[in-house]
Amino acid sequence: MKNRLTINYLFADLSLFGGVKIALDQAHLMHGRGHDVRVVTAGGRPDWYRLDVPLTHVEALTPDAVPAADVHVATFWTTIAAAAGAASGQGVHYCQGFEASYLHNRAEHPAILEAYATPLPAMALAPHLADLLRTRFDRPARVVPPALTRAWRPRLRRTIHRRPRVLVVHPFENAWKGVRTALETILELRRRGHDLVLVRLSQWPLSDAERALVEPDEYHEHLSPERVPALMAGCDLLLAPSWEQEGFGLPVLEALATGVPVVASDIPAFRDFAAGAALLVPPEDVRAFADAAEHVLRDPGRWRTMRRAGIDVAGRFNEKATADAAEAALRWVAEGRWRTAP
Repeated sequence: MKNRLTINYLFADLSLFGGVKIALDQAHLMHGRGHDVRVVTAGGRPDWYRLDVPLTHVEALTPDAVPAADVHVATFWTTIAAAAGAASGQGVHYCQGFEASYLHNRAEHPAILEAYATPLPAMALAPHLADLLRTRFDRPARVVPPALTRAWRPRLRRTIHRRPRVLVVHPFENAWKGVRTALETILELRRRGHDLVLVRLSQWPLSDAERALVEPDEYHEHLSPERVPALMAGCDLLLAPSWEQEGFGLPVLEALATGVPVVASDIPAFRDFAAGAALLVPPEDVRAFADAAEHVLRDPGRWRTMRRAGIDVAGRFNEKATADAAEAALRWVAEGRWRTAP
């Protein structure tokens, strides 16, 4: 097998979402390893991400529109057919979440299940997704986690702000991200006498429905990835109440890397990597989230211990480790070894 692979990363569009960023980061890591990488999309060039690999725009992401390559990486369920049907090379599905478990797209679930039945090998963002692909769809899968750049590092801090800054990420309207639970936790903590600064980060504008529940002290909309590490590192706690649908939960990893303690849902996505550093509580349990947050915010010693534990956990997700995993998985696909090996 040739040393240098030609790799297409297929995107329906390049909107600002964690899954898009993770796949673009992987494309750049493979480019840095000397592979011939191309981003193929029916959307436009992103205004939020510095794209240093070639971009090919297609009118529609169909198999006949996909340029020749050794490997075609489907980055979302809608791109599986193009990767599987391309005339050259081998397709692979980079699964970052099981889209047929989401709530906003129920009408699409039959089409998603049909796409998942395509006999493609897979790279999975987390172990529980790889298990799902193997057991439910009988598809071989390898785990390829996200990578943290050196921008994700902690500030030199010894204590919590006088008014603790509590960060809540994701759009309010995306129900399974649990933002409502996080905001209700803020209200509960304030009822208990905690004077908190609520910091919100979302791709979307502040909605009337969210404002009616609680007015954020700060609301950061569509912030470029370069500006997020500094914002996050200046916070004291992250609340992450995602439901079982969560594929990975990148903000949790990013918070750990910046030395920000985390209270998160006790779900497979977070158990996979954060159980040794974050406090995990039942999803949608506002009292449990408030109790855990209170334990952290009232105990500077615990807060510092959680900071150190998070930084240690995040250290495993460095660019070299992720590039090694991605490169090995892509060769496993290109060489056809996925047909006989797990």
